[in-house]
Amino acid sequence: MRLSASLCLVIMLLFSFQVAQAERSVLYPENWTPGFSDGEGRFFHDFSYAGYRHGENLPDPANLGPHFDVVADFGADSQGEADSTASVQAAIHAAEAAGGGLVYFPAGIYRFDDQLFIEQSNIVLCGECTSNTHLYFTRCHTGGGRGHISFQGAVTESSATLLVEDGEALSFDIFVADASAFVPGDDVTVGWTISDEFVEEHGMTGVWKAFNGSWQPFFRRRIVSIDRDSEPQRVTLDVPLRYEAKIRDQAVLTLSRGFLSECGVMNLAVSDAIDRDSAWTQTQTQVIQMSGVKDSFVYRVRSFQSPAAEDPLEKHVQSGGIRIHGSKNVTVASCQFENSQHRGDGGNGYLFEVRQSNEILYQDCIARKGRHNFVQNWGFGATGIVWLRCESTGSAQVFILQGMELPVRTFSEYHHSLSMACLVDSCVFDDGWSAGNRRHYSTGAGHSATECVMWNTRGKDKSEIRSYNYGHGYVIGTKNISVKILGDQVIGGLTTGTEPWDYTEFIGEADLLEPQSLYESQRNRRLGLEEAALEVRAEHMGLYTALEEEEVTLRPLVNHGRGTLRYQWYRILDDGVHERLEDETGPTLYFPSARTEDTGCYFCEVRDDLYTRNSPTLSLVVEPYRQVPVSGSVFWITGGLAVLCCMVKFLRKSDTTPLG
Repeated sequence: MRLSASLCLVIMLLFSFQVAQAERSVLYPENWTPGFSDGEGRFFHDFSYAGYRHGENLPDPANLGPHFDVVADFGADSQGEADSTASVQAAIHAAEAAGGGLVYFPAGIYRFDDQLFIEQSNIVLCGECTSNTHLYFTRCHTGGGRGHISFQGAVTESSATLLVEDGEALSFDIFVADASAFVPGDDVTVGWTISDEFVEEHGMTGVWKAFNGSWQPFFRRRIVSIDRDSEPQRVTLDVPLRYEAKIRDQAVLTLSRGFLSECGVMNLAVSDAIDRDSAWTQTQTQVIQMSGVKDSFVYRVRSFQSPAAEDPLEKHVQSGGIRIHGSKNVTVASCQFENSQHRGDGGNGYLFEVRQSNEILYQDCIARKGRHNFVQNWGFGATGIVWLRCESTGSAQVFILQGMELPVRTFSEYHHSLSMACLVDSCVFDDGWSAGNRRHYSTGAGHSATECVMWNTRGKDKSEIRSYNYGHGYVIGTKNISVKILGDQVIGGLTTGTEPWDYTEFIGEADLLEPQSLYESQRNRRLGLEEAALEVRAEHMGLYTALEEEEVTLRPLVNHGRGTLRYQWYRILDDGVHERLEDETGPTLYFPSARTEDTGCYFCEVRDDLYTRNSPTLSLVVEPYRQVPVSGSVFWITGGLAVLCCMVKFLRKSDTTPLG
């Protein structure tokens, strides 16, 4: 007896499901709660606090207070011929004086011969979209470690109060003799001195030197409550400690004041590339820097090649892209930076850099052709950082020889001073990610990571993971990427003092790993939601094809949405830039009478109350209509095709599992 094609397909799907059923890490069972351990001291931190307001959706620009139009209200030149620094800075000052607002850049190109500074909260710089709002900077250096667009808080630490008990890792509570200097809602920091004992404990004597004997801010937190009746007094924080804070090292609680909050940059293309020789005379130049900020964001910002980029190769930035420093709860989402000019020594070519910051979320970001595309750098106190669905390609250190670039392959990495409890989640690399003992490099970087997780990591070409955490580290779920965790797998000192070797599961089997995102699963658990997050898929595979004047509807399939769903459609232009379709904010993109010029690639951005997702690319081909005489043969061919289409539709409808 012959089986129908539909039944065969069902049987094949059922069989494949049985042999390839999703599984969970033994360290993340279905009943996981923070603190769960396998009995050998191995556990996952709760990474769910990362991002703007602990992972909330970013604000809608329409709700960001008064708008200050840099062209209509302040005379900025949107043609890029005159310097717009003074005009835009005046708009920023006006927004600051009003208590905050949105500094708006209409479509155009804007030239800046100097820096822009934001020093008050509630300021957002916003363009129309990345495809038509361009800002470029011509200055060859920034000075003072600031960026060309610089959000600069003035954070001070005061009321230092010694802990009277060691602060326990994973605990929300710390204990002091007298908490009278603090009230619930205060921003605070738990930090300690890099003592000789702390250095020796980590095997870093003679290696860690730059911060020895100084107090370092490890955990930037907010006070939730204070129990003044307990003895000693209990202070409860909004995010747990990531590491033991020892009274041996003079661990203290300090009052932190001066953060900027609710600041942002969105919907802009930016560049500070100049002539190559000048770019190589300076170090650590950033396009955007956020220092001393909280609950802020960079969203939909990309780099481009500016008119000032005098370079034989396509270059977008002098050195670095976005740096987050001394901050907490910042989201950098849907950003793309690439093509650094200066990729040599001295901290250059870091496209997405984070320093001494807590609970930072990098989501859906792309970095190409930097030195270390994604990097934690310089100093203690980088903890709880999450890189979610990011992509890194072409990391390389570059040497200039007789005018030619000679690249040497590098990685995204933990670069310095014991990054604690960070997560690389659902990322893709054609280079790789590295953690280990960097010893004397980079002014005594030493152990660069501890208790960090690589989750659902995928690769291209000859990509690799080098995971050598101090103490425990984890590589869970990989595909098409080599994994090195053993002492004899790399040359040099990266492995020194990093035993036990990092724990692995699902190597080469990332497709079986459940959940696919650890961060989103943990966040949903903390919020009391289902584990599944907002999911956006294509309605069917392949191209959408139509004839001229035919009706066409493009539609994504949306599952697990929570609350109100919001839609925004985009068209992808030839250079990969996304053109926002202003009036297309519904669940479908409808062409009542398709034209050949509608041929192209589209996608829909879908937002619910928690997440933002982009649909897969929906490709539309509209063919010119040609009237064909109906002969007998054409009649039978056309009729046969119609019957075949009906059969395919019938088989699809009869399947228990939808196609595509």
